[in-house]
Amino acid sequence: AVVNGEAITRQELAEQAVVRKGEEVLDALVSRKLIDQAIRTNKIVITKKEIDDEIDHVAATVGHGVTREEWLRNLSKQRKISPTQYADDIIYPGLALKKLAQGRVQVTDKDMKDAFDAHFGEQLRCRIIMTMREKDCIDLYNELQKNPGGFAYMAQNDKRSVDEATKLSGGMLAKPMTRHAYPREVSDAAFEQLVDGDPQDKDPSHKPVDGAMTGPIQVTETTWILMKREGVIPATPHDPKDKSVQDQLRAMIYDAKLKEAMSEVFEELVRNSAVENKLTGQVKLAREDTHPDSSVDQNVKLMSDVNAAIPKQEDPSAAPRPKGASAAVNPADRAFGEKLKKGVTTPATTAPAPK
Repeated sequence: AVVNGEAITRQELAEQAVVRKGEEVLDALVSRKLIDQAIRTNKIVITKKEIDDEIDHVAATVGHGVTREEWLRNLSKQRKISPTQYADDIIYPGLALKKLAQGRVQVTDKDMKDAFDAHFGEQLRCRIIMTMREKDCIDLYNELQKNPGGFAYMAQNDKRSVDEATKLSGGMLAKPMTRHAYPREVSDAAFEQLVDGDPQDKDPSHKPVDGAMTGPIQVTETTWILMKREGVIPATPHDPKDKSVQDQLRAMIYDAKLKEAMSEVFEELVRNSAVENKLTGQVKLAREDTHPDSSVDQNVKLMSDVNAAIPKQEDPSAAPRPKGASAAVNPADRAFGEKLKKGVTTPATTAPAPK
């Protein structure tokens, strides 16, 4: 640019771009380089036709039937992503990770049984109370043993109850919980304690009933929940031998396990890589977790600044950050597709490249 006769050079622009966005863009380039090296090592080829076919598939499924041209036009208009950028930075890495991960995926008989249970089995209507300390959860549990009817009131009003998404409804989950729902440790514990009861106890009068409550269940390192049963929706009659249903469930399971395997592949690429980031001054050794120094608590180096050594408290209402790399159909695309379906045209930000 030229401002009143004085030039702003490309070098000045580049320097400011590096200052403002350099670290983020470099992370994306490092991720892309790791993926490129992996597919080259494994002699994997991704053709232009495969990229085009994947874009068509995303437009038809995530975009709810919009044409390829309409999908790309809306991406450019609403998310400021050009067709070339979309193909190179989102679709290509996703396809590469799919090909790298495919050999790891197998749909087992147990997977199929769990899927039938999840789709056709009983569903649990329940309330929750989430806390940020185990002690708070235990204390609430003991208090509710004396006053079981106060669950909804405490979920809404007790200061130890921290889940903003369910507070207004007295802890009531918006949708019934299915068996084997994510996170499994929560849904499995809920069905065990609120629906199934002790499998060794054959007395039907001892089975859980409406109003039953779980003990404290740990969700993450910093969150625990209590759950109260409000009702159980009976299982839906179905034919487990129906081939069309089997094929549909098998495809869904395969897709879910493939995405998980893609994340694992990318994490392994990162773990096994040696990266010297000269922009930030950070050096990462290949398989550095196997080096002796990796066991040293990094907070020790911060003791001259006591506050710096105190970890930040996590927000329990925030969604967990996904591990690994984005899939070809990533969450940002899915959210964008939902907006297109509903006619929403507010701009959305581009999903960051996997780190």
